[in-house]
Amino acid sequence: MSKKRRNDRQVIISKTPLRISFVGGGTDIPQFYERFGGVVVSTTIDKWIHVIVRRRFEGDLRVGYSRTEIVDSVSEVQHELVREALRTAGVPRGLDILTLADVPSHGTGLGSSSAVCVGLLLALYAFQGIYKSAFELAQEAAEIEITTLGKPIGRQDQFAAAVGGFNLIEFLPDRSGVSVEPIISPPGTLERLHRQLMLFYTGKSRAASDVLAGQRQAIEDGSAVSALEQMRDLAYEFRDALGKSDVNAVGPILGRNWELKRSLAAGVSDVEIDGWHDRALDAGATAGKLLGAGAGGFVLFVVPTERQPAVRTALADLREVPFHFASRGARIEYVGSSR
Repeated sequence: MSKKRRNDRQVIISKTPLRISFVGGGTDIPQFYERFGGVVVSTTIDKWIHVIVRRRFEGDLRVGYSRTEIVDSVSEVQHELVREALRTAGVPRGLDILTLADVPSHGTGLGSSSAVCVGLLLALYAFQGIYKSAFELAQEAAEIEITTLGKPIGRQDQFAAAVGGFNLIEFLPDRSGVSVEPIISPPGTLERLHRQLMLFYTGKSRAASDVLAGQRQAIEDGSAVSALEQMRDLAYEFRDALGKSDVNAVGPILGRNWELKRSLAAGVSDVEIDGWHDRALDAGATAGKLLGAGAGGFVLFVVPTERQPAVRTALADLREVPFHFASRGARIEYVGSSR
């Protein structure tokens, strides 16, 4: 439940993590989980979206991202996430809003759009002295993206960004809710898993909605249901493997999930992506997958530590991006005054 407090401070900075989705992505699309239930295993990482909100003297709105907009009212804002977050939070004008991303904020497969939406809502509510729980922020962000803007995306990214941590996220059928459960594993398990993960940026960008529209159609006509059911079950298998500290099982599970993902719809992969995948496996990776909807962005590989130099050499044309797991979700990093 929301609580409103007095707050006359004028500068707010929110910090929201991006995420890596291991297995089950696609089962969080409403057309699937409302009938069959969906499950995803994901973790937030130390790559962030920062949103800065500040009182604007002129009384209009200035929005800064890859471009700058200065407009008189919310309805004129072209950045659709900013526009709808302002409407949802009930702030009509008189603000400077700036979004900053650690990695490219479009088409990366790291859940950046949803992280932006969650971070915007958190900062805009905090600016007004309004508290919203992580689940409320996630639900409102999903409502903006899926219902208001009509994007054919799933609901995992909003909950991952808002809650944070390494979780099994269940999407319950019949609109009965979302459950977020931390992965419980013996000490050192996640550290051993992390040491075997390599993340690369392909330089290819795509809109998740373009890829997911085909997947949604495949769900509706029934051709993707069997693959998604298997991906859902793999999420539980992934959780159970980590619960037994069986890090060696992660690669094969991830590999099976990627093959199922590729079968969902055209456009998930292409010749160039398949080539990177095959080169990494030939160099010693046990499995790999594109993150997010597919077709570009970041690619994740599971690689024994002794084979990582060879994989790095095989993928020398890609940019490796070091990362760590992040245990916290969206939060307010700074509250201050412009005076």
